Amino acid sequence: LTMIYLFLLALILPIFQVSAGADLDVPSNVANRSMSIKGQLFCGKKPFEGAKIRLFRVFQSNAADDIADLLDVKNTYITGMFQVEGDTARFPRTKTEIQPYVTIHHNCGMDDKQTSNYGYKRIGIRLPEDYVTLGTKARKVYDFGKLNLELDFPGQTHDIKFEFKD
Repeated sequence: LTMIYLFLLALILPIFQVSAGADLDVPSNVANRSMSIKGQLFCGKKPFEGAKIRLFRVFQSNAADDIADLLDVKNTYITGMFQVEGDTARFPRTKTEIQPYVTIHHNCGMDDKQTSNYGYKRIGIRLPEDYVTLGTKARKVYDFGKLNLELDFPGQTHDIKFEFKD
């Protein structure tokens, strides 16, 4: 019985010590959220290298992406695979919610002249919020699956102002 009391005291004592402090500071990872997405892109039957995947904190209108809400950006590898992961650690505590939104910029099926005339194709997709986790490291990864970029997607646009920089 004494062991049980000691065990309970060890659990309760830190709570009293923390609550007795005048200046409680909430750890930053309590307010932070994170998200991770992986997938693979194809152009026809070939893996598509070099598509730019951008993960945003909130929905981005088709007019222009708000880079201030950007969580992560990556290019697809030679295998067409990608993984983007981001968190809200750099945002004020009033902007730690994530309503995940990803954009894919690519020129699958276009030659250099078409790309310079029309710009890169832009696909924007909202993602399930079920994959947003607390903290600065995503604990779940949304599997985007395999996507063939030859398709014309609903809401797909051409972004003439998009610069494909690394």
